[in-house]
Amino acid sequence: MILLAMFILLLIVGMPLSFSLLLTGLGYFTLSEHIPILVGVQRIVAASQSFPLLAIPFFILAGQVMNKSGITRRLISFSNLLVAWITGGLAHVTIVLSALMGGVSGSAIADAAMQSRILGKPMIDSGFSNGFSSAIIAISALITATLPPSIGLILYGFVGNVSIGKLFIAGIVPVAYY
Repeated sequence: MILLAMFILLLIVGMPLSFSLLLTGLGYFTLSEHIPILVGVQRIVAASQSFPLLAIPFFILAGQVMNKSGITRRLISFSNLLVAWITGGLAHVTIVLSALMGGVSGSAIADAAMQSRILGKPMIDSGFSNGFSSAIIAISALITATLPPSIGLILYGFVGNVSIGKLFIAGIVPVAYY
């Protein structure tokens, strides 16, 4: 009960959620009689020292570099060149762009956010309804999670103690093991 009150108080004061969770977690180890506080600190440090999990901030960095350098606009132009001539071309551009961005950003949520910001308004202006535009963007972003490298594959490999390299190969060429 004390930890819940501490968490809510930290949120009311305006502490960011991540720090509120961190301080409440450390409060658990402080208030616990059987677990030393050093165990909590060791767990936090051990989680941050994971080599496979270093890929996640680098995916975020790659997305920011792509947006700032104009690579994202070039990928949109390339996708537009490939499929814009088809009826409903902008919807097809969204799907092709998701496939291209999936190999770079690795995050379906980041892909959907980027596409909704860049392609949402042009899709509506070209005559697509709000629901159709948002559905195409959301569904096409799901392809990002299946194309390697993706954050989902890295996290699954890390948590399940599965070879991340084999997961990437399975994402490219599905192989059945008997």
